[in-house]
Amino acid sequence: MKLIERYGYRILREVVTEEDCESIGSEIVSILASNKAGRIENRQGGVVGGRNLIEHDSLWKDWIASDRITRMIREHVGANACVVRVLFFDKPPGQGWALSLHRDRTIAVKEHHDPPTPFSKPTLKAGVAHVEATDEVLARMLTLRLHLDPMKADNGAVFVVPRSHIVPSKTIEDPTNDPAAEQYVGEEPQTIFCRAGDVFAMRPLLSHGSHSSDPKTQLQRRVLHLEIAPQDILPEPYQWHTAKKLDFG
Repeated sequence: MKLIERYGYRILREVVTEEDCESIGSEIVSILASNKAGRIENRQGGVVGGRNLIEHDSLWKDWIASDRITRMIREHVGANACVVRVLFFDKPPGQGWALSLHRDRTIAVKEHHDPPTPFSKPTLKAGVAHVEATDEVLARMLTLRLHLDPMKADNGAVFVVPRSHIVPSKTIEDPTNDPAAEQYVGEEPQTIFCRAGDVFAMRPLLSHGSHSSDPKTQLQRRVLHLEIAPQDILPEPYQWHTAKKLDFG
């Protein structure tokens, strides 16, 4: 059984060179410097992420076309796969907050509908309509996270619950009435370590979080986050906000 099917994630090593990681990181800084609406800022006004980067093909088009990546996408998403959202996250030194276990449920859509059924929780993020998708949609999506810096124990590494992606949320009984309890169904949490240029691939329904950074670390943890989905997966009347069809040659 393929790693992603069995555990919900895998790591592809050395997809991008360290030099190209720095080039991508510099380009992101330039893009966000001229796009205030797309910046994610902390309380002090520092930039800790970015939205709506999908139109900037130069950030992802070359490395996603590598044989290892395209083969994985075909296996786990299908021949009609598209890039449907691109985000950027950063954990600057001294700002390494922890993030509790969660699943990635939000998708970017062209417009909201009333009622939002079968989706829920319509919101606007940087001017783009978002909703929480169903398990049926999310189970067929794939997330690719290109690490622009090493991800180590001292700079807020991600941890995951292997196999938690195969447990549908609606089937979980929670005797404590704690809505977060579903996130702990699966195996013992595993911390993920990556080098700059590695790609961490996972199903959005995989429960994951991140550790806090060591206050003394000087390491950033920058990540370019891509979401991949079948082009025709959304139920009517929903459409992807943007869907960049991938060319498998």
